[in-house]
Amino acid sequence: MSEADTLLKLPAAAEPAVLVPHAPGDEGWLSPAQVAALTPEGVREAIRALQPLIAAHAGESERLGYPHPAVWAEIRKTGFFYHFVPKAYGGCEFGPVDFFRTALLICEACPSTGWAATFLCEHNWIAALYPKQAQDVFFAGGRYLMAPAVSTPPGMARKVDGGYRVSAHWKWGSGVMHSDWNIGMCILASDEPGPPKTIWVAHPLSEAKVLGTWYPAGLAATGSNDIVVDDIFVPDHMMVAASDLSMGTTPGAAIHANPLYRMPSTAFLSLVTSTPTVGAARGAVKLFGEKLKTRMVTGTQALVGEKANYQVMLAKADCMVRTSELQLLTLAQEVLERAAAGQNHDVPARMASSAQNAFAARLARDALRLLIDNAGSSVHMLADPMQRFARDANVACGHLIQDYEPLAEQHGRSMLGLPPQTFFF
Repeated sequence: MSEADTLLKLPAAAEPAVLVPHAPGDEGWLSPAQVAALTPEGVREAIRALQPLIAAHAGESERLGYPHPAVWAEIRKTGFFYHFVPKAYGGCEFGPVDFFRTALLICEACPSTGWAATFLCEHNWIAALYPKQAQDVFFAGGRYLMAPAVSTPPGMARKVDGGYRVSAHWKWGSGVMHSDWNIGMCILASDEPGPPKTIWVAHPLSEAKVLGTWYPAGLAATGSNDIVVDDIFVPDHMMVAASDLSMGTTPGAAIHANPLYRMPSTAFLSLVTSTPTVGAARGAVKLFGEKLKTRMVTGTQALVGEKANYQVMLAKADCMVRTSELQLLTLAQEVLERAAAGQNHDVPARMASSAQNAFAARLARDALRLLIDNAGSSVHMLADPMQRFARDANVACGHLIQDYEPLAEQHGRSMLGLPPQTFFF
């Protein structure tokens, strides 16, 4: 089967197949001494050294529908997934800016692999917001959690003695193919008047079915398949309220002193979704520059890279991507600083952050499109990594929290002293 046939494949049967994820198991964990020796710079350089391997396997990862096992194993060896594990559990407790600097390197080599790795790493931050009894399980033995966090459509939860009965059919389970846990959002059934309460429950992935439904135009290697549970029991300590996640008032925020664990979930998540697009655009700038050194002007012996308009084009794209990257890192620092200062209730600042973040991702995608439009016909061959960058960025920018226009509207309303019409920020 050709690469094109594999890329454009559709599920053969009416019912999607039940998949078997590659749970982390007992191998590939770092020792306590190895984790204690990790530094943000050291992890970043280890990831940088893996870029050729990640890029070389990007096509195969796309065909598999999840990051290539050889690549995944090497990323695990760097210690990247210990980033948000609290120090109290033998983790690193590194900050958000270092997280994004490192994650961008993975995304620069393969945005799909970067999306899966970045989200699974970030979900350890979510795990650290649960009650202590849950964290004792998640991080037992100095390990990290491997779990997607799924919200759409929300499941249904019913309160029972000691916990909840949960049924759901969640979509968009990014990273599920390398996971052994799942975190899912549910609507809590209630007879009380008023808007429904939403909660996030955590459960072993072995209690769910993973359905092979992921056949996208981009981000194919994220393995974002459906996750189904049918009336499973979730203990009380495996639940955290969505309202607490949104405001940084979770049980974990009270356990860990680091303001990292008081950041609002939506504000942080929005930044995570931008990282693959910014990384893809960075990778495209590098590839475009290399193409200009060898591509000839049609019908001549002149190099395209010798033409001033292409030189300006390369510089413009580089400036656009650099601007989007600086915006991402600046917003990450601002989210942390607001959490540290107890300013999570600053609605205008949060609305501005969401809009500015989505703008940064759009700017990076615009840079990528500029390069794609001027890289020649061969760039559209499926074997060319630049078209993969473009497809991945397009799908990443389709995430709900990347919907720039409504986010910008709320930011603009705030600037004019008008109340928000949505609280998705």
